[in-house]
Amino acid sequence: MVFWTSTRAAVTGQAQGAPANRRDAYSVILFDHTTSTVLANDFKSTPEDLLNTVSRYGTGGGTDFELALDAAKAQHWSTERTPVVIFLSDGECSLPDAKVQDLCRAKSLSLHTVSFGTGPEVLRRMARLALDIQASAPADPNAPVGSRIDSSFSEALDSVRLATTFLSIAESLRKPRGALMQG
Repeated sequence: MVFWTSTRAAVTGQAQGAPANRRDAYSVILFDHTTSTVLANDFKSTPEDLLNTVSRYGTGGGTDFELALDAAKAQHWSTERTPVVIFLSDGECSLPDAKVQDLCRAKSLSLHTVSFGTGPEVLRRMARLALDIQASAPADPNAPVGSRIDSSFSEALDSVRLATTFLSIAESLRKPRGALMQG
């Protein structure tokens, strides 16, 4: 909920409990040995509603990054802005570089990987691949100058670091989103 609440505050200036009027859609794909899209292109839910929806799900064990990235790639992305993908895992899975590259080349996006376990190397590599693709991609002529949100890797081994990571990602959304708003 920290991410959703802080994103709302960073982007709209609204505090918790204020009515949300956002232009961003949230999709949440949970994964283990299968994937489950629990939210798809949700524009209206409050941070509390989003958290309640996601909290109903548990994990079944196992980790399949390829299935998760395939499900992310299948999402219907907005043409108005660059998608932001936040990929959280304990990192205990292998993944061919081509899978991340395919996702990042299919739709220019910002990939933030967050490790909360003992295997951060693959998540660090995913973020590096995404950042390399971002750096070599031509600038979007329709995007405001300086609006790119760089992909990143973070380790969040406790709840405080996880909250700090979410706040940092939410803050990174402020500048481009504000620049996209036109009167």
